[in-house]
Amino acid sequence: MHHLFYQSLADGRSICIAPVSDEAFEANQAHALGENAGYFIYEYDARQPHAGIEILAKAVSFEAASRLADIYAQREA
Repeated sequence: MHHLFYQSLADGRSICIAPVSDEAFEANQAHALGENAGYFIYEYDARQPHAGIEILAKAVSFEAASRLADIYAQREA
């Protein structure tokens, strides 16, 4: 999986912007976000790897996902 954005947090969680697998989409019951194509904002907790990912939102386009990644990167600079 290609991450457009990946940021580790101090508490062991990570925030990612990337496509998700069909299995992850189904496990999150994310049908309200439309189809499983596109870029999703999700959280992964390394302390609980068996839990998988938790989808938080979906970017409406690749451009929107890129802008979110840029905004976060500038905040960190």
